[in-house]
Amino acid sequence: MYRFSDDDGNVVKVTTTGFWDIATARAYLAELRRRVTEMRERRGYALVLVDGRDSTVQAQEVMEEFTDLESLLIAAEGDRAAYVVADSLAKMQGQRLATSNRLKVFLSPTAAHTWLTAYEGTARAS
Repeated sequence: MYRFSDDDGNVVKVTTTGFWDIATARAYLAELRRRVTEMRERRGYALVLVDGRDSTVQAQEVMEEFTDLESLLIAAEGDRAAYVVADSLAKMQGQRLATSNRLKVFLSPTAAHTWLTAYEGTARAS
């Protein structure tokens, strides 16, 4: 379903897989909120990398749980979030949904990580 990785203290990394129910979506959002809040408290901003290449299309009721996801991910000045998808179609769809230039969709986890950390020197706490 989802797995957070603690191997990089500078980026909140999470891998998502499979088909979720509402309980899983809510638990994921709670854990994501906790980790993003901790990073903001420590650094003043949060960098989040979600690898969703192994996720499936979710039910509408599950997707409705994510309506405020962008505001969670990029609430503070300096926040950035990257979402990795499996193919070009998913990338185009994701880019249409992202309303901020601080949230981008990628095909490569390496490219996503590079973009996330490229501006760290200019990120400021709000």
